[in-house]
Amino acid sequence: MRFKLAALAAVAGIMPAAASAQATMNHVAINVTDQARSVAYYEEAFGLSEIPAPLNAAPGHPRWMRLGNGVELHIQAIKVPFTPPPRIIHFALTVKDLDRVIAFLKRTNRTWTDYAGKVGEINRTRTDGVRQIFTQDPDGYWIEVNDAADRPPR
Repeated sequence: MRFKLAALAAVAGIMPAAASAQATMNHVAINVTDQARSVAYYEEAFGLSEIPAPLNAAPGHPRWMRLGNGVELHIQAIKVPFTPPPRIIHFALTVKDLDRVIAFLKRTNRTWTDYAGKVGEINRTRTDGVRQIFTQDPDGYWIEVNDAADRPPR
């Protein structure tokens, strides 16, 4: 995932419009109440694989999972309850087989919604044809799951 920052910076007056700055997504970090449960969820639901976390091999340190395209999910254990944010604050995962994810959610008695918040529905109204759902991980983080794998990058 790449984010073009030059236009935003130019609007904000930070740098001239002719400058070209880019930032590349490296990782997303989440705090969870049960690290092993969360790692298992992301493996089973989305097929993510765990990768070695450099420097932090001791229990309780972040566990890293490969999201793809060089981006990682860092799962950090916390000892206090977590209050999940509203659905509008989410991260998105693109999967090759959305039906497989939905089958997992059904099998494990987890819910999902469409964009409008209708439980058990799949958003099919996007003009680009991408199907998407929203679901929550075991700690309540909202995840948009879509099948935009064939859509060209922006």
